[in-house]
Amino acid sequence: MGLAVLGWDVPAQAQSAAETQRRIEAAIATAPTADPAQDGKALRDFYRARQGLPAWSGDNAASGKALLAQISGLALAQGLDPAAYALPTGAGEMDADVLISAALLRFGRDLSVGAVLPARNLGGFGAETRGEFDGARFLKALAEGKPLTEQIDVISPQYVGYMRLRDGLEKARAIAAAGGWPSIPDGAKLVPGDTDDRVPVLRRRLIASGDLGDGLAEGRTYDAPLAEAVKRFQLRHGLEPDATIGGKTLAHLNVPADARARQIAVNMERWRWMPHSFGRHHIAVNIAAQQMEVVEDGAVAMSMRVVVGDVKHPTPSMSTTMSSVVLNPAWRVPTSIANKEILPKLRKDPNYLTSSKLQIVDYPEGSPESAGDGVDWNAIGKKFPYRLRQPPGPDNALGQLKFNLTDSDDIYMHDTNNRRVFGRSYRALSHGCVRLERPVELGELMLGPRWQGKLAENIAANRSTRTLMLERTTQVYMMYWTAWTDEAGILHFRDDIYGHDRRLMTAMERSRSPAPRPASGRS
Repeated sequence: MGLAVLGWDVPAQAQSAAETQRRIEAAIATAPTADPAQDGKALRDFYRARQGLPAWSGDNAASGKALLAQISGLALAQGLDPAAYALPTGAGEMDADVLISAALLRFGRDLSVGAVLPARNLGGFGAETRGEFDGARFLKALAEGKPLTEQIDVISPQYVGYMRLRDGLEKARAIAAAGGWPSIPDGAKLVPGDTDDRVPVLRRRLIASGDLGDGLAEGRTYDAPLAEAVKRFQLRHGLEPDATIGGKTLAHLNVPADARARQIAVNMERWRWMPHSFGRHHIAVNIAAQQMEVVEDGAVAMSMRVVVGDVKHPTPSMSTTMSSVVLNPAWRVPTSIANKEILPKLRKDPNYLTSSKLQIVDYPEGSPESAGDGVDWNAIGKKFPYRLRQPPGPDNALGQLKFNLTDSDDIYMHDTNNRRVFGRSYRALSHGCVRLERPVELGELMLGPRWQGKLAENIAANRSTRTLMLERTTQVYMMYWTAWTDEAGILHFRDDIYGHDRRLMTAMERSRSPAPRPASGRS
């Protein structure tokens, strides 16, 4: 049968089944894998199901090499690094079969559930939320001759968002391979009507990214068609669409195409962390875009702007549920805010609690002590010694509504008494909670048809604090997308406000080379 190439003579007289299995186990123990526990088990299960026979030798030797050659191109298209699946050099014959299987397995796992663990500081839901991948089944299908492309369709994310990003990655890489787009020199602000030597460069830059038509490359005057193209670019990047080329817009214009390709690739990795289905009814918050969508029966029923945590208080990515809403909520001030923000203000202004409608709940409501009267705030150390509460009312930081989230690290979604912030393009301004642009509309949708058009009136008529159960418990996904493609195929980008992209890029680079395993000493 020609299976002695790798040191395994299949006929029984050459070696016992037990010896064959021992050698395979030894090869598996030293094969470089990203997840030794899971991948080692998958490899053992795969070879045990084959009664210890090699998979990629003899008559099948060419198929193993062909599969690895296929992976090189396919991995690149999926935002993965082909170098991660190359065979180690200097491998002995005994290890070659297992090494091919390990490389195929690693590619399958990376594509199915991600190359790195979905840690929260990378924009994931937590390392423990990584999905399952049946590696032995994947290898078995390939060993039986089923096409690799067919298996990729089975294991890769089936979300249209992932597929659109994959197309966007191809376009971005094509632009980068062709030399990228031109960089626009620094200078004074450019506004419509200006004539400037940089305008032709701006035209070429916007033509390269598809924001401006090919036939509009000429001219030093910043005319109306160019202004509309700049506005389109600004909207795609979360900037104020004012057609002014200032510092922020210029910085986004000068991000190289290959950098955008890397940004797309890390967002594709986050798609691989997602559950197989979001469900037909759910709420999706894009933290980086500061935007929320309510999905009903698979279609977007409502969207709105939101405020998310600032850089010091990032809103965590999470998968949680919403089951109730509090009308006229009171705000119990978190200890961290009392220590770091309120105590320093009280040292400067002892009447700060009264002016901010805050109460010390350790004392009877309305008493002088509840307002902090008589307390020497300068004599208090770093820790605020009391519990603070802000009662319901027009000055309450939570506004009129608070939506409770399950197991969310004290993060919730709520109204706000400062509605001006929703007019800003940058809205990473909170202490971690998500403030809603139209909370009453969301409440009416979540509470069901009998509340349509009635919630605001009900809140105004009854100022008491009440908790209402939603019509149904709804899944809530708080995700960190800095790159996505809309239904029209248009790429959108946002700033990496928390640094998750940067850390994920580093983690993916490190994942290219699995941790060294002990050398077998065999050839």
